[in-house]
Amino acid sequence: MKSLNISIANTTLKMECSDEAFLHELLQERYAAFITSEAEPDIRIVLQPQPSPPTRTRMESVKVRQAEGGWRFVYNTFVADVNSTTDEAEVTCLRSAYAVDSFLRTLMALYLPQHEGVMLHASAVRYEERGYVFAGRSGAGKSTVARLLASMAEVLSDELVAIRQMPEGWQVFGTPFWGDFARAGANLSAPLQGIYLLQHAKQHRLEKFPRRDALTAILQCSLQFAEGAQVAEWMLNVVSALVRDVPVYRLHFLPDMGFWEMVTQE
Repeated sequence: MKSLNISIANTTLKMECSDEAFLHELLQERYAAFITSEAEPDIRIVLQPQPSPPTRTRMESVKVRQAEGGWRFVYNTFVADVNSTTDEAEVTCLRSAYAVDSFLRTLMALYLPQHEGVMLHASAVRYEERGYVFAGRSGAGKSTVARLLASMAEVLSDELVAIRQMPEGWQVFGTPFWGDFARAGANLSAPLQGIYLLQHAKQHRLEKFPRRDALTAILQCSLQFAEGAQVAEWMLNVVSALVRDVPVYRLHFLPDMGFWEMVTQE
């Protein structure tokens, strides 16, 4: 059994697979920048790739349900059983990087809220050792912001970023989960300066959210497929702490660099 160790948001994932060529494809297509030498994994993942989808059911989104000993994930391209006690996952998946990527997004969305973190639909950059997060659903302008800032800042991701409370404070982490920007994210992190909810407008303007409104807005931008009271409590606790400590703004913007000076001055 061959293995590949990657790190996302200070979490070491050990992917094991008997198909060495498939692991090499994953490395080349998605995860080369996220390789880690950390030997002890936080999560062990056994991949069982196959030439056809593991389920014939057509699904619009991943279904994550509690099962005996942990969680069961079901989607068009993968079925996975995650043991909550041992932090081990067995994944039967279509033999494609897309299938593995979809599983890892779903897994991290469930794992991080249990460890003082959250996945956001957002782009993010690191500029002068500070992290800036630009959140919003599809079409909000995440990839546009990433393109505009790519020549002057380090793009952490244009689609999904991880935010986690570390001993030194809230940090934003790059991820390999990219969108229209079509560039793998950077395996970097930075102290989180602020979160900016994107809204297309006719002029650049910043509007600070009251904490209660910020809580609702960030929860709406959070990635989570699992249901249930326990998951809701994890999400609420993490995001409540996040908006208590980090300012959240509505960024009314045009697709030009005029917004950036306003953001960095704030």
